[in-house]
Amino acid sequence: MKAVLLFAVAAALAFAGGYGFGRIESAPDAPPAAPAETVAGGPYYVEAGQLVVPMLERGRTIAFILTHITLEASSADDALLVRRRLPHARSAMLEALFDLAGHGRFNGPAVDPQGVATALLAGANGSFGREAPQPLRAVLIDRLLRQDNTRL
Repeated sequence: MKAVLLFAVAAALAFAGGYGFGRIESAPDAPPAAPAETVAGGPYYVEAGQLVVPMLERGRTIAFILTHITLEASSADDALLVRRRLPHARSAMLEALFDLAGHGRFNGPAVDPQGVATALLAGANGSFGREAPQPLRAVLIDRLLRQDNTRL
């Protein structure tokens, strides 16, 4: 019983020592800058998340288009507006993706990511109406992938 207790205490001390040493070694040499200083001029990003759109052919789903999108706002106020109305922007971008898929823009081996981003930007900016004419500066596509449906 004493051996088990001694082993548990030794293991706990070894873990604590390793953890403490790791924290000391990974500590930065200079104190970090205040967040307000580094973010004052932007850029301002809003995570829009993943969008999935089916590709249909003769009533069957032949593939899925998966995208992961980050939105770049023009200012801090625009970023707050985009966050507040993000469901509307996501809906508009989904409509744009459905339109692109319906017109065959994802058929073939090569897809123009810049063309997709331009269509998504126009759709997302259009969802804000008169509230803010162009709150988004860019649509950044983190992932754009076509997954074929093998269960036809």
